Amino acid sequence: MRAIRGLAMTFVIALSATGTAAAAADIEGVWEFSGGKVAVQPTGDAATFKGTVLTSTRLAECPHPAGEIIWLGVTPQPDGQYWGGHQFFRVGTCEPAGRGKTAFRVLRKADGKAFLRICFAPPERPELQATIAPDGTSANAPAGCRDSDLVAPADTKPPTFSTTVSLPKQGKKKCLSRRSFKIRLREPRNDALASANVYVNGKRVRTVKGPQRIKAGVNLKGLPKGRYTVKIVARTVLGRTIKGTRKYRTCAPKKKSTRKIKV
Repeated sequence: MRAIRGLAMTFVIALSATGTAAAAADIEGVWEFSGGKVAVQPTGDAATFKGTVLTSTRLAECPHPAGEIIWLGVTPQPDGQYWGGHQFFRVGTCEPAGRGKTAFRVLRKADGKAFLRICFAPPERPELQATIAPDGTSANAPAGCRDSDLVAPADTKPPTFSTTVSLPKQGKKKCLSRRSFKIRLREPRNDALASANVYVNGKRVRTVKGPQRIKAGVNLKGLPKGRYTVKIVARTVLGRTIKGTRKYRTCAPKKKSTRKIKV
């Protein structure tokens, strides 16, 4: 039997776009766990959830990179717990080792605050389904359990262009004399940027990737004086699209002085 590892993460569990507060499951919310973030969303059939890593997490040697589907088939059970598959890795190589049958349950502390308990059965023991009773006791979880405090409820408000993208402003009667500038992309709340495409007058001029704060340069040098439309299309790890445009008018380049110097 080969040793298997991989249990660390922080959880962001997002409401579906059409969900309501009354229909929200107790597992929906932002959960802190080992400094990472995982977003759990309803799948296409709306009967199960999947978990997507927003911020890379690591337990011992094996990281869960941003964008990884770390949980699949997270399904509510009649007694209030959830069952799903957690991604494990092989020790030494960090190669995917399959999914273990994992249990999830939201419990309450003495002060009434909610926390999420997750208990794991490794994929090398497919006959075991981890379970968590209403009192928090677990069974069939040889890979152990982890508790996660609730940090914030799920953010159902989609990110906007103005809160995600920072572009230089230009007055109506002014032109842009500096023809190269930086676009700053901010991480959306409870999500992460996966990629962004930059277009100038409909032509893609730059593509940046990576689920972290990204900077993309826009260079209008060499273009004639005129009006230009800069368009940004960004996509998040959770599949959201954020797009917007801004128009600029470039100035004519200054002519170099040809005045002769008397000697």
